[in-house]
Amino acid sequence: MITMTDRLFQLFDIKSRWIFEGEKRLNASSYFYGSINAKILLTKLIEKGINLDNLGKFSNNIFVGARSKRLFTTKKEGVPYLMPIDLFMFNLNPRKWVRRETEDLENWWVSRYTILISQSGTPGRTLITNKLFEDKVVSPNVIRYFPDEEENEKIGYIYAYLSSWIGQVFLIKDQYGSTVKHIEPHHVANILIPRVPELEEGINQKILEAYRLREEAQELLLKAEAMLYSELGLPEISDDDVEYLGGEKGRIVKSFEIKVNELNLRLDASYHIPFFHLAIQNLMNAKTGIIRKLGDIADSFVPPRFKRAYVRDPADGIPLLQGTHIPQIIPQDMKYIWNKMKNLNAYIVRKNWILVTCSGTIGRLSIVRDYWDEWAATNHLLRIIPNEIHPGYLTAFLLSIYGQVQFQRLIYGGVVDEIGEAGELFNDILILKPKNKDIENKIGNFTFEAYDKRDTANQIEEAAIKLLERRLKEIAERKI
Repeated sequence: MITMTDRLFQLFDIKSRWIFEGEKRLNASSYFYGSINAKILLTKLIEKGINLDNLGKFSNNIFVGARSKRLFTTKKEGVPYLMPIDLFMFNLNPRKWVRRETEDLENWWVSRYTILISQSGTPGRTLITNKLFEDKVVSPNVIRYFPDEEENEKIGYIYAYLSSWIGQVFLIKDQYGSTVKHIEPHHVANILIPRVPELEEGINQKILEAYRLREEAQELLLKAEAMLYSELGLPEISDDDVEYLGGEKGRIVKSFEIKVNELNLRLDASYHIPFFHLAIQNLMNAKTGIIRKLGDIADSFVPPRFKRAYVRDPADGIPLLQGTHIPQIIPQDMKYIWNKMKNLNAYIVRKNWILVTCSGTIGRLSIVRDYWDEWAATNHLLRIIPNEIHPGYLTAFLLSIYGQVQFQRLIYGGVVDEIGEAGELFNDILILKPKNKDIENKIGNFTFEAYDKRDTANQIEEAAIKLLERRLKEIAERKI
Protein backbone atom coordinates (compact mmCIF):
# COMPACT_ATOMS: atom_id res chain seq x y z
CA MET A 1 0.00 0.00 0.00
CA ILE A 2 1.39 3.44 -0.98
CA THR A 3 0.70 6.08 1.68
CA MET A 4 0.33 9.84 1.19
CA THR A 5 3.81 10.24 2.74
CA ASP A 6 5.21 7.84 0.12
CA ARG A 7 3.64 9.96 -2.63
CA LEU A 8 4.95 13.18 -1.11
CA PHE A 9 8.52 11.91 -1.13
CA GLN A 10 7.97 9.59 -4.14
CA LEU A 11 8.98 6.43 -2.27
CA PHE A 12 8.57 3.20 -4.22
CA ASP A 13 10.00 -0.29 -4.66
CA ILE A 14 11.49 -1.72 -7.84
CA LYS A 15 12.54 -5.18 -8.94
CA SER A 16 16.31 -5.68 -8.60
CA ARG A 17 16.53 -7.18 -12.10
CA TRP A 18 15.39 -3.86 -13.58
CA ILE A 19 18.63 -2.25 -12.37
CA PHE A 20 20.71 -4.72 -14.38
CA GLU A 21 18.67 -4.23 -17.54
CA GLY A 22 19.76 -1.65 -20.07
CA GLU A 23 22.26 0.91 -18.78
CA LYS A 24 22.31 -0.20 -15.10
CA ARG A 25 21.14 3.20 -13.91
CA LEU A 26 21.12 4.01 -10.18
CA ASN A 27 19.31 7.35 -10.41
CA ALA A 28 15.76 7.15 -9.07
CA SER A 29 14.30 9.11 -11.99
CA SER A 30 14.90 6.12 -14.29
CA TYR A 31 12.41 4.11 -12.21
CA PHE A 32 9.61 6.60 -11.52
CA TYR A 33 5.97 5.50 -11.45
CA GLY A 34 5.42 5.97 -15.18
CA SER A 35 8.44 3.81 -16.01
CA ILE A 36 7.30 1.06 -13.65
CA ASN A 37 3.75 1.12 -15.04
CA ALA A 38 5.07 0.94 -18.61
CA LYS A 39 7.30 -2.03 -17.76
CA ILE A 40 4.39 -3.82 -16.09
CA LEU A 41 2.17 -3.15 -19.12
CA LEU A 42 4.74 -4.60 -21.55
CA THR A 43 5.23 -7.63 -19.29
CA LYS A 44 1.49 -8.29 -19.36
CA LEU A 45 1.43 -7.90 -23.15
CA ILE A 46 4.16 -10.54 -23.48
CA GLU A 47 2.14 -12.85 -21.23
CA LYS A 48 -0.83 -12.36 -23.58
CA GLY A 49 1.30 -13.47 -26.54
CA ILE A 50 2.09 -10.04 -27.99
CA ASN A 51 5.52 -9.80 -29.61
CA LEU A 52 7.80 -6.88 -28.83
CA ASP A 53 10.49 -5.53 -31.15
CA ASN A 54 13.23 -2.96 -30.64
CA LEU A 55 12.67 0.22 -32.66
CA GLY A 56 16.19 -0.27 -34.00
CA LYS A 57 14.86 -3.27 -35.94
CA PHE A 58 12.91 -0.94 -38.26
CA SER A 59 15.82 1.39 -38.97
CA ASN A 60 19.53 1.10 -39.72
CA ASN A 61 19.89 4.86 -39.45
CA ILE A 62 19.16 6.52 -36.10
CA PHE A 63 21.56 9.37 -35.46
CA VAL A 64 22.12 13.01 -34.57
CA GLY A 65 23.59 15.49 -37.04
CA ALA A 66 27.34 15.89 -37.29
CA ARG A 67 28.62 18.37 -34.70
CA SER A 68 30.45 21.27 -36.29
CA LYS A 69 30.70 25.02 -35.87
CA ARG A 70 27.62 26.83 -37.13
CA LEU A 71 28.55 29.60 -39.53
CA PHE A 72 25.55 31.92 -39.47
CA THR A 73 24.96 34.46 -42.24
CA THR A 74 22.21 36.61 -43.77
CA LYS A 75 18.91 35.36 -45.15
CA LYS A 76 19.89 36.26 -48.72
CA GLU A 77 23.17 34.34 -48.64
CA GLY A 78 22.43 31.35 -46.41
CA VAL A 79 20.52 28.09 -46.08
CA PRO A 80 17.45 28.13 -43.79
CA TYR A 81 18.43 26.58 -40.44
CA LEU A 82 15.85 25.10 -38.07
CA MET A 83 16.64 25.06 -34.38
CA PRO A 84 14.93 22.38 -32.23
CA ILE A 85 12.25 24.81 -31.06
CA ASP A 86 11.49 25.87 -34.67
CA LEU A 87 10.49 22.33 -35.66
CA PHE A 88 7.23 22.47 -33.73
CA MET A 89 6.11 25.91 -34.88
CA PHE A 90 3.14 26.81 -37.07
CA ASN A 91 4.30 27.94 -39.56
CA LEU A 92 7.77 26.50 -40.24
CA ASN A 93 9.74 29.76 -40.36
CA PRO A 94 13.51 29.58 -39.74
CA ARG A 95 15.01 32.38 -37.68
CA LYS A 96 18.62 31.73 -38.67
CA TRP A 97 20.57 30.90 -41.82
CA VAL A 98 23.92 29.10 -42.14
CA ARG A 99 26.59 29.44 -44.78
CA ARG A 100 26.63 26.85 -47.53
CA GLU A 101 30.28 26.08 -46.84
CA THR A 102 29.53 25.04 -43.23
CA GLU A 103 31.37 21.82 -42.45
CA ASP A 104 29.18 18.67 -42.59
CA LEU A 105 26.19 20.69 -43.79
CA GLU A 106 25.10 17.78 -45.99
CA ASN A 107 24.57 15.77 -42.83
CA TRP A 108 21.97 18.25 -41.58
CA TRP A 109 19.39 17.83 -44.35
CA VAL A 110 16.37 15.64 -43.62
CA SER A 111 14.07 13.91 -46.06
CA ARG A 112 10.31 13.53 -45.99
CA TYR A 113 8.86 10.81 -43.72
CA THR A 114 11.60 11.12 -41.10
CA ILE A 115 10.76 11.06 -37.40
CA LEU A 116 12.58 13.85 -35.57
CA ILE A 117 13.02 13.59 -31.80
CA SER A 118 14.23 16.45 -29.60
CA GLN A 119 17.47 15.39 -27.95
CA SER A 120 18.06 17.98 -25.24
CA GLY A 121 16.30 20.62 -23.17
CA THR A 122 12.88 18.94 -23.30
CA PRO A 123 13.87 15.53 -24.72
CA GLY A 124 11.43 13.21 -26.42
CA ARG A 125 9.20 15.54 -28.42
CA THR A 126 8.49 13.95 -31.79
CA LEU A 127 7.22 14.88 -35.23
CA ILE A 128 7.12 13.55 -38.78
CA THR A 129 8.78 15.72 -41.41
CA ASN A 130 6.90 16.87 -44.50
CA LYS A 131 7.94 18.41 -47.81
CA LEU A 132 8.37 21.85 -46.23
CA PHE A 133 11.58 20.54 -44.65
CA GLU A 134 13.18 19.74 -48.00
CA ASP A 135 14.87 23.12 -48.53
CA LYS A 136 15.96 23.54 -44.91
CA VAL A 137 18.64 22.05 -42.66
CA VAL A 138 17.92 20.86 -39.12
CA SER A 139 20.03 21.43 -36.03
CA PRO A 140 22.42 18.56 -35.28
CA ASN A 141 20.92 18.49 -31.76
CA VAL A 142 17.92 16.54 -33.03
CA ILE A 143 17.71 12.74 -33.33
CA ARG A 144 16.82 11.49 -36.81
CA TYR A 145 14.90 8.23 -37.11
CA PHE A 146 14.80 6.97 -40.71
CA PRO A 147 12.55 3.89 -41.10
CA ASP A 148 13.87 1.30 -43.53
CA GLU A 149 12.25 1.65 -46.94
CA GLU A 150 10.06 -1.43 -46.50
CA GLU A 151 8.98 -0.19 -43.06
CA ASN A 152 7.77 3.23 -44.24
CA GLU A 153 4.16 2.12 -43.97
CA LYS A 154 4.65 1.73 -40.20
CA ILE A 155 5.90 5.28 -39.61
CA GLY A 156 2.52 6.50 -38.34
CA TYR A 157 2.26 3.63 -35.84
CA ILE A 158 5.84 4.17 -34.63
CA TYR A 159 5.20 7.91 -34.24
CA ALA A 160 1.94 7.31 -32.34
CA TYR A 161 3.66 4.88 -29.97
CA LEU A 162 6.54 7.30 -29.29
CA SER A 163 4.00 10.08 -28.65
CA SER A 164 1.91 7.95 -26.26
CA TRP A 165 2.53 8.03 -22.52
CA ILE A 166 4.29 4.66 -22.85
CA GLY A 167 6.69 5.81 -25.58
CA GLN A 168 7.35 9.10 -23.80
CA VAL A 169 8.28 7.25 -20.61
CA PHE A 170 10.82 5.10 -22.44
CA LEU A 171 12.22 8.09 -24.34
CA ILE A 172 13.03 10.07 -21.21
CA LYS A 173 13.69 7.44 -18.54
CA ASP A 174 17.41 7.23 -19.41
CA GLN A 175 17.94 10.95 -19.93
CA TYR A 176 21.08 12.29 -18.35
CA GLY A 177 22.60 15.66 -17.44
CA SER A 178 22.37 17.80 -14.31
CA THR A 179 21.34 21.10 -15.92
CA VAL A 180 20.32 20.29 -19.50
CA LYS A 181 18.79 16.84 -20.00
CA HIS A 182 19.86 14.73 -23.00
CA ILE A 183 18.97 11.47 -24.69
CA GLU A 184 20.96 9.60 -27.35
CA PRO A 185 20.09 7.62 -30.51
CA HIS A 186 20.72 4.27 -28.79
CA HIS A 187 18.04 5.14 -26.22
CA VAL A 188 15.56 5.35 -29.11
CA ALA A 189 16.85 2.18 -30.81
CA ASN A 190 16.41 0.12 -27.62
CA ILE A 191 12.78 1.08 -27.00
CA LEU A 192 10.43 -1.92 -27.17
CA ILE A 193 7.31 -1.54 -29.30
CA PRO A 194 4.32 -3.96 -29.20
CA ARG A 195 3.44 -5.64 -32.50
CA VAL A 196 -0.33 -5.78 -32.87
CA PRO A 197 -1.06 -6.13 -36.63
CA GLU A 198 -4.82 -5.53 -36.34
CA LEU A 199 -4.12 -2.28 -34.49
CA GLU A 200 -1.10 -1.04 -36.42
CA GLU A 201 -2.82 -0.39 -39.75
CA GLY A 202 -5.68 1.66 -38.31
CA ILE A 203 -3.42 3.78 -36.12
CA ASN A 204 -0.98 4.27 -38.98
CA GLN A 205 -3.70 5.54 -41.33
CA LYS A 206 -5.06 8.01 -38.76
CA ILE A 207 -1.60 9.47 -38.10
CA LEU A 208 -0.85 9.78 -41.81
CA GLU A 209 -4.19 11.56 -42.29
CA ALA A 210 -3.26 14.02 -39.54
CA TYR A 211 0.17 14.41 -41.12
CA ARG A 212 -1.44 15.23 -44.51
CA LEU A 213 -3.79 17.81 -43.01
CA ARG A 214 -0.96 19.42 -41.07
CA GLU A 215 1.11 19.75 -44.24
CA GLU A 216 -1.85 21.30 -46.09
CA ALA A 217 -2.40 23.72 -43.21
CA GLN A 218 1.20 24.92 -43.38
CA GLU A 219 0.98 25.37 -47.14
CA LEU A 220 -2.25 27.39 -46.80
CA LEU A 221 -0.63 29.71 -44.27
CA LEU A 222 2.29 30.24 -46.64
CA LYS A 223 -0.18 30.86 -49.48
CA ALA A 224 -2.00 33.51 -47.44
CA GLU A 225 1.30 35.25 -46.64
CA ALA A 226 2.46 35.16 -50.27
CA MET A 227 -0.88 36.58 -51.46
CA LEU A 228 -0.70 39.36 -48.88
CA TYR A 229 2.64 40.49 -50.31
CA SER A 230 1.75 40.03 -53.98
CA GLU A 231 -1.81 41.42 -54.01
CA LEU A 232 -0.96 44.44 -51.86
CA GLY A 233 2.32 45.17 -53.58
CA LEU A 234 4.35 44.85 -50.37
CA PRO A 235 7.98 43.80 -50.81
CA GLU A 236 9.22 40.91 -48.67
CA ILE A 237 11.78 42.64 -46.49
CA SER A 238 14.24 41.65 -43.79
CA ASP A 239 16.80 43.38 -41.62
CA ASP A 240 19.29 42.73 -44.45
CA ASP A 241 17.57 45.55 -46.38
CA VAL A 242 18.42 48.16 -43.75
CA GLU A 243 21.46 50.40 -44.16
CA TYR A 244 23.35 50.93 -40.90
CA LEU A 245 26.01 53.50 -40.08
CA GLY A 246 29.46 52.16 -40.87
CA GLY A 247 28.36 49.64 -43.49
CA GLU A 248 28.84 45.98 -42.61
CA LYS A 249 30.75 46.78 -39.42
CA GLY A 250 27.88 48.99 -38.32
CA ARG A 251 25.45 46.16 -39.08
CA ILE A 252 27.14 43.98 -36.45
CA VAL A 253 26.23 46.42 -33.66
CA LYS A 254 23.20 47.83 -35.53
CA SER A 255 24.41 51.40 -35.44
CA PHE A 256 21.97 54.08 -36.62
CA GLU A 257 20.93 57.66 -36.03
CA ILE A 258 17.57 59.36 -35.47
CA LYS A 259 16.34 62.94 -35.31
CA VAL A 260 15.55 64.57 -31.96
CA ASN A 261 11.97 65.28 -33.01
CA GLU A 262 11.47 61.51 -33.60
CA LEU A 263 12.36 60.43 -30.05
CA ASN A 264 8.73 60.51 -28.89
CA LEU A 265 9.97 60.54 -25.27
CA ARG A 266 11.52 57.06 -25.78
CA LEU A 267 15.25 56.61 -25.21
CA ASP A 268 15.37 52.82 -25.69
CA ALA A 269 17.05 51.93 -28.97
CA SER A 270 14.63 49.09 -29.77
CA TYR A 271 11.81 51.62 -30.17
CA HIS A 272 13.68 53.36 -32.97
CA ILE A 273 14.94 50.38 -35.03
CA PRO A 274 15.43 51.37 -38.69
CA PHE A 275 13.68 48.20 -39.82
CA PHE A 276 10.44 49.57 -38.36
CA HIS A 277 10.75 52.77 -40.39
CA LEU A 278 11.45 50.77 -43.56
CA ALA A 279 8.31 48.68 -43.00
CA ILE A 280 6.13 51.72 -42.27
CA GLN A 281 7.45 53.50 -45.37
CA ASN A 282 6.47 50.51 -47.52
CA LEU A 283 3.00 50.48 -45.97
CA MET A 284 2.54 54.18 -46.64
CA ASN A 285 3.64 53.75 -50.25
CA ALA A 286 1.18 50.91 -50.93
CA LYS A 287 -1.61 52.03 -53.27
CA THR A 288 -3.72 48.89 -52.91
CA GLY A 289 -4.89 49.44 -49.35
CA ILE A 290 -5.91 51.94 -46.70
CA ILE A 291 -3.83 52.43 -43.55
CA ARG A 292 -5.95 51.86 -40.43
CA LYS A 293 -4.92 51.82 -36.79
CA LEU A 294 -5.55 48.57 -34.94
CA GLY A 295 -7.67 50.40 -32.38
CA ASP A 296 -10.06 51.52 -35.13
CA ILE A 297 -10.76 48.04 -36.47
CA ALA A 298 -10.43 45.85 -33.37
CA ASP A 299 -10.70 45.88 -29.60
CA SER A 300 -7.79 44.62 -27.51
CA PHE A 301 -7.12 43.91 -23.85
CA VAL A 302 -4.90 41.95 -21.46
CA PRO A 303 -6.75 40.40 -18.48
CA PRO A 304 -5.43 40.91 -14.94
CA ARG A 305 -3.04 38.49 -13.27
CA PHE A 306 -4.66 35.55 -11.49
CA LYS A 307 -3.82 32.60 -9.30
CA ARG A 308 -4.08 29.40 -11.31
CA ALA A 309 -5.94 26.51 -9.73
CA TYR A 310 -4.70 23.51 -11.72
CA VAL A 311 -6.49 20.15 -11.71
CA ARG A 312 -5.17 16.72 -12.65
CA ASP A 313 -8.41 15.35 -14.07
CA PRO A 314 -9.37 17.13 -17.34
CA ALA A 315 -13.03 16.44 -16.50
CA ASP A 316 -12.71 18.92 -13.61
CA GLY A 317 -11.17 21.70 -15.67
CA ILE A 318 -10.67 23.36 -19.03
CA PRO A 319 -7.47 23.63 -21.11
CA LEU A 320 -5.27 26.63 -20.32
CA LEU A 321 -3.41 28.14 -23.25
CA GLN A 322 -0.02 29.55 -22.33
CA GLY A 323 2.45 31.59 -24.35
CA THR A 324 4.42 28.54 -25.47
CA HIS A 325 1.29 26.97 -27.01
CA ILE A 326 0.39 29.87 -29.28
CA PRO A 327 2.92 29.30 -32.10
CA GLN A 328 3.04 25.50 -31.80
CA ILE A 329 1.57 23.27 -34.46
CA ILE A 330 0.75 20.76 -31.69
CA PRO A 331 0.25 22.34 -28.24
CA GLN A 332 2.61 20.52 -25.88
CA ASP A 333 2.21 19.83 -22.15
CA MET A 334 -1.31 21.22 -21.78
CA LYS A 335 -2.52 21.98 -18.27
CA TYR A 336 -6.09 22.32 -17.02
CA ILE A 337 -7.48 24.90 -14.60
CA TRP A 338 -10.44 24.33 -12.33
CA ASN A 339 -13.70 24.99 -14.13
CA LYS A 340 -15.25 26.54 -10.99
CA MET A 341 -12.42 29.02 -10.48
CA LYS A 342 -13.42 32.54 -9.42
CA ASN A 343 -13.63 35.04 -12.30
CA LEU A 344 -12.91 32.27 -14.79
CA ASN A 345 -14.97 33.96 -17.51
CA ALA A 346 -12.43 36.82 -17.67
CA TYR A 347 -9.88 34.36 -19.08
CA ILE A 348 -12.10 32.46 -21.53
CA VAL A 349 -11.29 33.07 -25.22
CA ARG A 350 -13.77 33.02 -28.09
CA LYS A 351 -13.82 32.00 -31.73
CA ASN A 352 -12.01 34.41 -34.10
CA TRP A 353 -10.17 36.21 -31.31
CA ILE A 354 -6.46 36.64 -31.97
CA LEU A 355 -4.05 35.75 -29.14
CA VAL A 356 -0.63 37.42 -29.05
CA THR A 357 2.25 36.63 -26.67
CA CYS A 358 3.05 39.78 -24.71
CA SER A 359 5.67 38.45 -22.29
CA GLY A 360 8.90 36.56 -22.97
CA THR A 361 9.05 35.97 -26.73
CA ILE A 362 6.93 38.81 -28.07
CA GLY A 363 4.54 38.80 -31.02
CA ARG A 364 3.82 35.12 -31.54
CA LEU A 365 0.15 34.76 -32.35
CA SER A 366 -2.67 32.47 -33.31
CA ILE A 367 -6.33 32.83 -34.15
CA VAL A 368 -8.92 30.97 -32.08
CA ARG A 369 -11.12 28.68 -34.12
CA ASP A 370 -13.77 26.12 -33.09
CA TYR A 371 -11.32 23.79 -31.34
CA TRP A 372 -9.97 26.43 -28.92
CA ASP A 373 -13.33 28.20 -28.51
CA GLU A 374 -14.12 28.62 -24.78
CA TRP A 375 -10.70 27.44 -23.62
CA ALA A 376 -8.93 29.60 -21.03
CA ALA A 377 -5.77 31.60 -21.72
CA THR A 378 -3.15 33.06 -19.42
CA ASN A 379 -2.88 36.77 -18.68
CA HIS A 380 0.39 36.83 -20.63
CA LEU A 381 -1.61 36.76 -23.86
CA LEU A 382 -3.05 39.88 -25.49
CA ARG A 383 -6.58 39.41 -26.83
CA ILE A 384 -7.44 41.13 -30.12
CA ILE A 385 -11.11 41.09 -31.12
CA PRO A 386 -11.58 42.14 -34.80
CA ASN A 387 -14.76 44.05 -35.64
CA GLU A 388 -14.23 45.97 -38.91
CA ILE A 389 -11.85 43.60 -40.67
CA HIS A 390 -11.74 39.92 -41.60
CA PRO A 391 -10.21 38.13 -38.57
CA GLY A 392 -8.24 35.79 -40.82
CA TYR A 393 -6.78 38.65 -42.83
CA LEU A 394 -5.80 40.53 -39.66
CA THR A 395 -4.09 37.35 -38.42
CA ALA A 396 -2.15 37.00 -41.67
CA PHE A 397 -1.09 40.66 -41.59
CA LEU A 398 0.07 40.53 -37.96
CA LEU A 399 1.98 37.30 -38.70
CA SER A 400 3.79 39.02 -41.57
CA ILE A 401 6.99 40.98 -41.06
CA TYR A 402 4.93 44.19 -41.28
CA GLY A 403 2.98 43.20 -38.19
CA GLN A 404 5.81 41.52 -36.31
CA VAL A 405 8.19 44.50 -36.50
CA GLN A 406 5.52 46.73 -34.93
CA PHE A 407 5.12 44.36 -31.98
CA GLN A 408 8.90 44.21 -31.51
CA ARG A 409 9.02 48.00 -31.34
CA LEU A 410 6.78 48.06 -28.25
CA ILE A 411 9.05 45.81 -26.15
CA TYR A 412 10.22 47.01 -22.77
CA GLY A 413 11.86 45.29 -19.78
CA GLY A 414 15.42 44.52 -18.71
CA VAL A 415 15.39 40.73 -18.13
CA VAL A 416 12.03 39.52 -19.48
CA ASP A 417 10.67 41.27 -22.57
CA GLU A 418 7.18 42.67 -22.04
CA ILE A 419 4.50 44.48 -23.99
CA GLY A 420 1.61 43.36 -21.78
CA GLU A 421 1.01 46.77 -20.25
CA ALA A 422 1.71 48.85 -23.37
CA GLY A 423 -1.95 49.88 -23.12
CA GLU A 424 -3.11 52.22 -25.86
CA LEU A 425 0.13 51.73 -27.82
CA PHE A 426 -1.45 48.55 -29.22
CA ASN A 427 -4.13 50.69 -30.79
CA ASP A 428 -1.50 52.59 -32.80
CA ILE A 429 -0.25 49.52 -34.70
CA LEU A 430 -0.77 50.24 -38.40
CA ILE A 431 -2.75 47.80 -40.53
CA LEU A 432 -2.93 47.88 -44.33
CA LYS A 433 -6.56 47.07 -45.14
CA PRO A 434 -7.10 46.10 -48.81
CA LYS A 435 -9.31 48.35 -50.88
CA ASN A 436 -10.54 45.24 -52.66
CA LYS A 437 -12.76 43.37 -50.18
CA ASP A 438 -12.45 40.15 -52.21
CA ILE A 439 -8.68 40.11 -51.64
CA GLU A 440 -9.17 40.64 -47.91
CA ASN A 441 -11.69 37.79 -47.75
CA LYS A 442 -9.56 35.44 -49.85
CA ILE A 443 -6.47 35.92 -47.67
CA GLY A 444 -8.62 35.69 -44.55
CA ASN A 445 -10.34 32.48 -45.66
CA PHE A 446 -7.00 30.84 -46.48
CA THR A 447 -5.93 31.65 -42.92
CA PHE A 448 -9.17 30.27 -41.48
CA GLU A 449 -8.76 27.05 -43.45
CA ALA A 450 -5.12 26.70 -42.36
CA TYR A 451 -5.96 26.87 -38.66
CA ASP A 452 -9.03 24.65 -39.08
CA LYS A 453 -6.92 21.96 -40.76
CA ARG A 454 -4.28 22.26 -38.06
CA ASP A 455 -6.89 21.76 -35.34
CA THR A 456 -8.54 18.85 -37.16
CA ALA A 457 -5.16 17.16 -37.56
CA ASN A 458 -4.46 17.56 -33.84
CA GLN A 459 -7.84 16.08 -32.93
CA ILE A 460 -7.31 13.08 -35.23
CA GLU A 461 -3.83 12.49 -33.82
CA GLU A 462 -4.99 12.82 -30.22
CA ALA A 463 -7.80 10.32 -30.82
CA ALA A 464 -5.41 7.86 -32.50
CA ILE A 465 -2.92 7.99 -29.63
CA LYS A 466 -5.67 7.56 -27.03
CA LEU A 467 -7.03 4.59 -29.00
CA LEU A 468 -3.57 3.01 -29.06
CA GLU A 469 -3.13 3.49 -25.32
CA ARG A 470 -6.60 2.13 -24.57
CA ARG A 471 -6.29 -0.94 -26.80
CA LEU A 472 -2.87 -1.90 -25.40
CA LYS A 473 -4.29 -1.65 -21.88
CA GLU A 474 -7.33 -3.75 -22.83
CA ILE A 475 -5.12 -6.44 -24.36
CA ALA A 476 -2.88 -6.49 -21.29
CA GLU A 477 -5.81 -6.85 -18.91
CA ARG A 478 -8.02 -9.27 -20.83
CA LYS A 479 -8.52 -12.73 -19.41
CA ILE A 480 -7.10 -15.65 -21.31
